[in-house]
Amino acid sequence: MKKSYRRKWRHSGCIIRQRGDRFQVEVNRSGKRKRSTWPTLAEAKTFAEQESSRVKNEGTAALALSLDQRADAAKAIKALPAGMHLLSAAEDYAKEIARLGGVPLKNAVDFYLLHHKPAGGVRTVAELFAGYLTEKAKENCRSRSLADMKCRIGRLAKDFGQRQVHTITAAEIEAWLDKYKYTGQSRINYLRVFTSFFNYARMQRLIEFNPADQSAIKRPKMDEHLPEIFSVQQAERLLQTAVEKADVIVPYLALGFFAGVRSAELQGLTWADVDFAAKLITVRPEVAKKRRQRHVVMSENLVAWLAPYAKKTGGICPPPSVVRSGVAAILKDTGIQWIHNGMRHTFASCHLAKHQDISKTALELGHTGNPTVLFNHYRNLVKPVEAEAYWNILPKREAQIIKMPAIAG
Repeated sequence: MKKSYRRKWRHSGCIIRQRGDRFQVEVNRSGKRKRSTWPTLAEAKTFAEQESSRVKNEGTAALALSLDQRADAAKAIKALPAGMHLLSAAEDYAKEIARLGGVPLKNAVDFYLLHHKPAGGVRTVAELFAGYLTEKAKENCRSRSLADMKCRIGRLAKDFGQRQVHTITAAEIEAWLDKYKYTGQSRINYLRVFTSFFNYARMQRLIEFNPADQSAIKRPKMDEHLPEIFSVQQAERLLQTAVEKADVIVPYLALGFFAGVRSAELQGLTWADVDFAAKLITVRPEVAKKRRQRHVVMSENLVAWLAPYAKKTGGICPPPSVVRSGVAAILKDTGIQWIHNGMRHTFASCHLAKHQDISKTALELGHTGNPTVLFNHYRNLVKPVEAEAYWNILPKREAQIIKMPAIAG
C-alpha cells in the first residue's frame, strides 16, 4: 500500500516529507537512500543543508571519495603541471585508464604524463636546450647572458636531459632546487632562467603549462639589502695605487668610480665615445646593458683622470684578463676588499648626495624604472661632506697643469 504524506518539500537537493507531526529527510547519494526524521521542519531543513554541504566537500553523488581516495587525488593533482586539471587528463585517456581497471588516480595521472602527446610533438629536455640556445644566439643575446643560460639550464639538462619536456612538473623542479640547496637570490635566478626556457617550450606547443612559472612555484621573499660602497678614502687609494702599480687600468677605474659605467659596458667603450669638449661620455646601444643609448656627464675630476690616457681611437679598457690581474695587484698592495658593482654603487651614492636630484642620478645610471627604488637604495649612504671630497679626488700629478688633449673629430 502506497504511503501518503501531508506535504513534501525539496530543500538543498534533499526531499523532506511531513509524516504525522514529524519531518522525514531523504538523501540520495551514490545510488543509496538515507532517511532521517526530525521533530520540526526547521531542524529537517538544517540537516538537509548539512548533508548537501558534506556531499559538495567529499564529492558528488557520482563520485563519493573516501579519505584514502581523497589523499590519492591530492597526490595526483600535485603531480600534474601547474594549471592542468585532472578532468583534462581523464577525458583524454578515459579508455586507456578504463582498460587498466581499478588503479589509483595517481597511477592514471602518471600514465597521462607518460603518454600524452602535446600539439607541438614530443622533445627531450636536452633537445629543447640545444634549440633554445641556438634561438637565443639568433636573437643577438649578449655572450654573458648566453653563458648564464648555458650554465643554469645545462645543470637541469644534466639530470633531466632524456626526459620529455611535457613530463617535467613543478614539484620535480622544486625538489631539484632543494637537492642542490639553491636558496634566496640564487633560487630566484634559477627560476627566472627556467621560466624563460619553459616559455620557449610553450611557444613551441611542447607543453601546455609552464612548470617554473610564479603561479606554479613560489619565489622566496628576500630582505632588501642596501648596496655596499667604497669609502672616499678607499676609492682614492685604489686609484692612486693603480697609477703606480697597474697604470693600464686607471681609465677603467676612473670611469667606474666617476661615471658609474657598468663593468661589462666598460669593455665596449672606445675613446671615440668620450667627448672632452662637451664633457660627455656616450654609452652606445650595442654597449649598454638595456640596449638603450645614454650620455654621462663628465665631472671635472673624471676629465683629470682620463686626459693623460686619451687617444683618438681604440678601446678604453684592456682585456678582462688584464683588468683582473691589475685589480688583484692593487688590492694586494692596499689590503682593500673588492666590492662587486662597488664602483657603480659608490658613484650613485655620491652623485645623489651631491646633486640631491634622483631623476638626474637615474638618468646618469641609465635607470628607467621606479625612481623611488633608486632613492631608497642610495639616499643617506653618503654624507654631503663626503660626496664633496669624493668629487675632488684628483691624481697626484694634478699638482701640475694637464693640457687637454686635442682629439680629432
